[in-house]
Amino acid sequence: MAAEKARITQSELTRYLKAYRDAGIPIGRSEISRDGTVVIYTATPKTQQEKNPWDQA
Repeated sequence: MAAEKARITQSELTRYLKAYRDAGIPIGRSEISRDGTVVIYTATPKTQQEKNPWDQA
């Protein structure tokens, strides 16, 4: 039995991930389902802590 043709190619996925990188969007992870659906989750940037008035000295 022949192998099923890939629903998404490596070059397509690379193109998607490079587009995110070029747009400055951090990538947390990506998922590819059996039907070829690609879901890319962005990494949540670390929240900036509130400035402490005691640190201004």
